[in-house]
Amino acid sequence: MAEASALEELQSELTCPVCLELFRDPVILDCGHHFCKVCIIQCWEAIEVSNCPKCRKSCERKLRPNSLLCNVVESVRKARTADAVPAGHWPRMGLDMCEEHEEKLKLYCEDDQLPICLVCGMSRDHKNHNVIPINEAFENYKDKLSIALERVEVQTEEATRFRAQTNEKILLIKERAGDQEELVTAEFVRLREFLQEEEERIKEKLQKQKEEKLHQLEEALTQTTEQISRLENTAEQLRLKLREEENPEQLKGIKDFIGGAESLFDCPPEVDVTLHSAEFLGPLQYRTWRKMSSIFQPAVSGVRLDPDTAYPCLWVSPCRTRVQVGKLQPNLPNNPERFTRYNIVLGAEAFSSGRHYWEVEVGSKTAWGLGVVLASVNRKEEISLCPEDGFWTLVLRDKCDGSSEYEACTDAEENLIHPAKPPRRVGIYLDYNHGEVAFYDAADMSHLFTFYDANFKEPVYPYFNPWPIINGHNLEPLTVVTPY
Repeated sequence: MAEASALEELQSELTCPVCLELFRDPVILDCGHHFCKVCIIQCWEAIEVSNCPKCRKSCERKLRPNSLLCNVVESVRKARTADAVPAGHWPRMGLDMCEEHEEKLKLYCEDDQLPICLVCGMSRDHKNHNVIPINEAFENYKDKLSIALERVEVQTEEATRFRAQTNEKILLIKERAGDQEELVTAEFVRLREFLQEEEERIKEKLQKQKEEKLHQLEEALTQTTEQISRLENTAEQLRLKLREEENPEQLKGIKDFIGGAESLFDCPPEVDVTLHSAEFLGPLQYRTWRKMSSIFQPAVSGVRLDPDTAYPCLWVSPCRTRVQVGKLQPNLPNNPERFTRYNIVLGAEAFSSGRHYWEVEVGSKTAWGLGVVLASVNRKEEISLCPEDGFWTLVLRDKCDGSSEYEACTDAEENLIHPAKPPRRVGIYLDYNHGEVAFYDAADMSHLFTFYDANFKEPVYPYFNPWPIINGHNLEPLTVVTPY
């Protein structure tokens, strides 16, 4: 250990202050300090002054070689090489050396992101750069690499979770689409079965009438054929009488014989060949559609309005299918179910299961609101027409510029709807069990908007809002369409 320590101390004394390696062609300056010949020349060229890099004293550029020191350095170098390199191995050269100065790369320039030697560090190129020892750079960037690795690993986990969630969504969409395809197929199978049964029923009825008429005609044909045969026999007997020779015997009973020949043909009843097309055809498609409505699921509901829920200035018709804004009715009781802040009236029947569909005539009104509400909604205080307050509604609002806009009142930011044309009749579809409320233009059943995943934990009522009269406009009523 003592020898190793002594060798290390000797190596320290024989190390060039510039390149920090054992001296190569050592020279001595006027100040007495030693440097590698190449190192001191490159330093003076880089800084353009003749100062000692170690003590900063001014020196003449006279480089005096030190042969004794050179011999000692060479001996130490050989000893170090013998200890450091195992037999059969050669040291790797060049990877940690500066290509320009052939000096070891002991510094790191953070500005240029390059390892440099001491001479490079003292040059103009790196004079104002942030230069640190290369070992410190390794430590710094190992820490930064570790932090970057942790960040990438976290992002990889996040991306993996997102991929898994996306795959789950793909499977869910395929599953839901498959379920809906089955429902669509079942609905159309039901319609096709009804149409096929109705077609077969009408054809069977037509076939029965055809067979009845053909049977009557065939009976008449059979009777006529039998009578023709008898008439031909009678005609033959008459011909024979005419060919007989005249004698008194021919006249016996001749009157009765001739009289019998005159009334032999009894004409069968006339058969009407008219097929009653009005019974089988006529408005066939319309009649079939009317009958088909009996299997519609859901059928058009005959919603009735509940006057006890109506805002005091709303007038509900006696048939309870029409509501219109009018003068305030001051004597109405302020019962618990009545709305007292907004122009709202509810349907009389609550829905707590199943699928339902009704239509409302909105005509050319410039503002209205339709949808469903929870039974427990606040009817006396300020509310928002959103699911958060128990409302699933589609509204047409008047804007300040005189135009109108359609909006689905969601809990999120405004959700404007842009139908191809203003609907004059709106269809409202409720699937209570699946939490869906959908709106359609009832003229062509084009879809307007759907609320999904509504959490109905209590019954819901149809909602109607004819909106206030604004500047003499929006006078028309809302009318619930009565099913056929």
